[in-house]
Order: sequence, then structure tokens, then C-alpha cells
Amino acid sequence: MVYRTTKRGEAVRAATQARILGAAGKLFARKGYEATTMQEIVSEADTSIGNAYFYFRNKETLLRALVEDTSSVIFDAAERRAQHVKNGPERVGAIIAINTTTFLTVRRDMLQILTADSRRGVIHAIGDIAVQRWVPVLSAAFPERAEEELPLIAAAIWGANRSIVERMGSGTIDVPTRDAVTFMVRWTLGALGVRRDRIERIVASAWRLATRHARDEGGESW
Repeated sequence: MVYRTTKRGEAVRAATQARILGAAGKLFARKGYEATTMQEIVSEADTSIGNAYFYFRNKETLLRALVEDTSSVIFDAAERRAQHVKNGPERVGAIIAINTTTFLTVRRDMLQILTADSRRGVIHAIGDIAVQRWVPVLSAAFPERAEEELPLIAAAIWGANRSIVERMGSGTIDVPTRDAVTFMVRWTLGALGVRRDRIERIVASAWRLATRHARDEGGESW
């Protein structure tokens, strides 16, 4: 017998997966990856252990799905927020500022997960997503750049952001969020050859946009 997937069935499965991912994210941030059991996750998600293993082969697969999903959601939100910004260095600066601010404020839970329980495969997966998302943005912003150079630029942006954000999350770098964000925008655009006076205008507008986005996403408490 062939079972057909109905729209209602798809919705139920999507809702179950979302509950499991949400529960995992909450527990991983609070207790750490190693200390959290699959049984605790399914209890928090109000589902069964069989359901969890139907969607996710093991706990590490669940962690990877969580960070991939969260990374995509954060980048989607940054692109939506920056869609009205002039294409070019201005949009690149805005997206960097929004993404960095988001990780350091309203999504610090994800930062805690990654800094407390880093796993090479998961980190690589996030990096792959970041590079894939950055390449078309960079291509549109800097059309004069060679196509083969774009993944290198994207990897450099990801690597620098990750290094700074992780160290701020672990406390080995202690600077205000604004200083970290504006540094990242200046560093990236300077490396791309943008004029200094233009960079300073972009830094100011990108930071304003990033703070509005963070407040809209997480309220005034951040």
C-alpha cells in the first residue's frame, strides 16, 4: 500500500520537528549539549522518543539541524531587513552588522551552544551555509570582483565574524557589542577597497539598522 502525504500530515510533521528543535535549543543553551539527553528533549517537546528518532538519527544530527535552521533564519531576517538598503558596500555592511548584533544579543542562546559545545562538523555546516548565502550578496554588491574570488571573500567574512563572536561569547574578548559590530563592518569593507569616508557613513547607518532589528526581534531587554 502506498501512503500519500496530506497537507495536514505535512503540517503536523513540521510542527513536531519545530517543537523538537525548539526544545533542543532551549536545553542545549541551558544545560549544554553533553548534559542534555534525548529523553529530556522529547519531554520538553511533549512528544515521544520514537518521534524524535524518526526525524533525527541521533543527538548530533539534531544539533546540526538546529544550527543550520537557525543560521538560515537569521540570514533570511538580515536580508529582509536590509532589502531597502542601497546595493553595494552599504548592503554588505548592513547584513554584517545585523547578523553580528543578532548573535550577540537576541540569539545569544545559539552562541552559548556553539561556544560551549563546538563540534567540527556542525561548525563546518554553518560555515558552508554562510559562504553560500554571502556569495550572491557579494556578487551583486561588487560586480567587478572575479567570480572565483567571491567564495574566498565570503569565507573570510564568516571566519572573522565567527572568531570574534565566539570569543565574546566565552568572555576572552570583552568589548561592547557596538565596538565589535562596527569593527567587523570597517574591517570587511576596508579589505574590499571601499573608501574610508564611505565606510564611516555605512558603519553609522548599519549600526542603526542592526539595533532596530535586534529590538524588533528580542524586545528592549537586549
